[in-house]
Amino acid sequence: MDQEISALEAVMDVLQSEHEALETRDADALTAASKLKLECIETARRIGAERATMLTDADDIGANPQVSVRWERLTKLAHGCKEKNERNGMLIRFQHKYVEQTLAVLRNDGGSESAVYGPDGNSRSGTTRRGPLGSA
Repeated sequence: MDQEISALEAVMDVLQSEHEALETRDADALTAASKLKLECIETARRIGAERATMLTDADDIGANPQVSVRWERLTKLAHGCKEKNERNGMLIRFQHKYVEQTLAVLRNDGGSESAVYGPDGNSRSGTTRRGPLGSA
């Protein structure tokens, strides 16, 4: 259990690094954190599978107070990892939506009737498209 706790603590640290990379929009740090996160999660999963074969039921956990304390720490860490990962996922979705909206504005394909100004200075619908070379 101690090894699994250490592995989940490593996952928590990496999730925090991932969050910081997302907030600062540091692509290199995000790539490194994502790769490390997968490695840490795999390590925690492997250790958890080994632990599961040793502790088969709740009686094994409740019978020993030291094991019970470790189990509580382990479950809190697992819950915390899940929450942090979900928080990072929401941040990724928000940033993705923002980028998509920005690209739609830049491409002028948002489907809304945004006002743009022609060469004569008069407003016209933003959904009008010109040919590939445009016109003056």
